[in-house]
Amino acid sequence: MVVDSNNDFRLSRIEAEGWNAAHRYMLEESTAPDEFRTSDLNPYRSDPARGRWLVGFRQAISGSGAK
Repeated sequence: MVVDSNNDFRLSRIEAEGWNAAHRYMLEESTAPDEFRTSDLNPYRSDPARGRWLVGFRQAISGSGAK
C-alpha cells in the first residue's frame, strides 16, 4: 500500500502542476488554449501523469479547480 499512496501523492502533485501551468498561461495569453496548444504545454508524454496534468489544467481553465 505504501507504493500506491506514494503514487497517488505524485499524481496529485502532477495535477497541481497542470493547474499552475493553466494560471501562468492565462496571465500571458488573452484566449483559452486549443487542444493542440494544451498538448504542447503538457510536459508528460505518457499516462497516468499526462492525464492528471490535463485534469488540473482543464479545471483551472474552466474555473472549477480551487487550489
